Formats: sequence, C-alpha cells, structure tokens
Amino acid sequence: MYKVLMVLIMASMESFLLAEPVEVIPPQNKILASENGRYVFGQISSFRSDQYLLDTANGRLWQLVEDKNKNKLMQPVPIVQLFGEEAYLPEPIDRDIAYQSMLRAKTAENIKKNDNGKSE
Repeated sequence: MYKVLMVLIMASMESFLLAEPVEVIPPQNKILASENGRYVFGQISSFRSDQYLLDTANGRLWQLVEDKNKNKLMQPVPIVQLFGEEAYLPEPIDRDIAYQSMLRAKTAENIKKNDNGKSE
C-alpha cells in the first residue's frame, strides 16, 4: 500500500513539474461610458460574464445572463444604497449628501456625549 501511494505521489509530481506554464491574462478593468449615447453596452473585463448595459441618463444597470435554456436575458443589477438597502436606481446625489451630513452630526453628538461622560 505504501509503495502504491508513493508511486502515485511521484507520478503526480512528475506531471506537475513537466507541465508547460500557462499564460495568465490580468483582468482588463474597463469603464462603461459614452459621450453621445444614452445606453452603453460593454464588457468590463476579459470574462464573458462581465457584459453590461448601462443607462447613462439614470444609472440603471443590467447584466447579460443566460437562463436554463441558454436564452440570453438582460437582468437588472441592484445597487446597494448608503444605508444598505437595495434599489435599481441610484439615490440622487443631494439625498446622499443630506444622509452624510446627518451621519456626521450624529457622530459628533455621540462623541460629545462620550467625552462629557468621561470628564465627570
């Protein structure tokens, strides 16, 4: 049993050592953008599954997927909002700024409360 195990280990090491090196292609991180069109269809990396459609007017995003029957479909991609909820449209910038201001104010209040409690 020991000899059989050693033969298998040696055979696997030999095939590993004699294998030809594989060329590794680094990911091509691309940005979907368009100067004149509303919709942009593009592939953001070298992987076939990274094909997207972007609506540049409102920020909606769809990914090209295949169903069980190999039919190609455009599936909406949810966006994680500031407080963790998911939506299919990004929140307006002014609402994000208001949330961030509110969070900073709450954080400042909590810091003051903690500092006041320590100084007593």
